[in-house]
Amino acid sequence: QTVSAFQVLLPGADSSSSSSSSSSSSGNNNPGVTFLDTPGHAAFRSMRRSGSHTADVIVLVVAADDGVSAQTVEILDTYKSIARGQPGSITLVVAMTKVDKPGVNAEESRIAIENQLLERGIYTEGVASTMPSNDWEEEYEYGPPAQLFPVSGVTGEGLDDFVEGLVLQSEVMDLRADGTARAEGVVIDARVERGLGVVTDC
Repeated sequence: QTVSAFQVLLPGADSSSSSSSSSSSSGNNNPGVTFLDTPGHAAFRSMRRSGSHTADVIVLVVAADDGVSAQTVEILDTYKSIARGQPGSITLVVAMTKVDKPGVNAEESRIAIENQLLERGIYTEGVASTMPSNDWEEEYEYGPPAQLFPVSGVTGEGLDDFVEGLVLQSEVMDLRADGTARAEGVVIDARVERGLGVVTDC
């Protein structure tokens, strides 16, 4: 298992002119979103941690029919650690998947997952909107409340809203690529391959 990376262009974007996950200061108005996909299995904790430290936004994937798992809590702990140590450097977005499955009530699942996250100290926009700001804003250490998007990888439901939400988050965080700066690389995975030696993924 490795950390994989792929880019999703926004509707109407020109793939030849989009090379980063946000609009560049040199005039690229066709942004895309670059995803680092980390394995969810418990054995790949270090990969998830390295991916989290590289990202600007953590997408927390929670199945509508499963809710918050041990791996979910682990990712939340990593997010909270980064958010406390480097305020404003990272935000959280929740993707509630499998809303297309038979027997799943998306609204009931959303409420249940929001409450599970709240029990672990994470506010979503749905929860925060029901509370007076004075009750939580001053003590909340983890940036703005998390957006939650019901999505389906099978039917495509909610995916456009999800990508637009990520772009909105990047605008709020003012994530912009400097086209005149020197390129930088981050090693997100390393391994030994027979015949090649040490191989790194950047």
